[in-house]
Amino acid sequence: MLGSFGSPQALLDSNKNLLRKKSLFKDREKRLKSEEGELEFVKLSDEELELLKKEITKQSWKEKVLGIIAVLFVITFVSFTANYLILENKNYKEYISSKNYQHKLNEFNEYMKKGDEFYYQEHYKNALFFYKKSSILFPENSLVKTKMNNCYRLRCENENIDCNKLVR
Repeated sequence: MLGSFGSPQALLDSNKNLLRKKSLFKDREKRLKSEEGELEFVKLSDEELELLKKEITKQSWKEKVLGIIAVLFVITFVSFTANYLILENKNYKEYISSKNYQHKLNEFNEYMKKGDEFYYQEHYKNALFFYKKSSILFPENSLVKTKMNNCYRLRCENENIDCNKLVR
């Protein structure tokens, strides 16, 4: 049972078209003619056979050398291309890293300005909020630590809050 695929006859007919016609193999000798007529096979002496053998070996050796040169050329081309792409990728990563650093620095400066604005308005809690954001971006920055300690000290003196908090 073949289901919905139809009869196997269509498949067999298409395969018949793929087989070579028998007429191609008939009269083989008629097709084996050179320009002057039928092909002639020349009998060679042992010396001539040796020369022919050496010539074929030489030609084979030349083909092998050319193949090796081609493979070496391809390997060299691929390695230089890969090296170039790796260097470009490294340069791109450095470029992105510098852009990220610049963005991070701009964000840091913006937080510091906002923190300073609140600090001078004596809104120390809000100033601390922005200074903390700045310290997240650059944790080892001594300016941020100093400003945060000043806010904690002033909050302790004025509001008696955060007296035990100091940034080290």
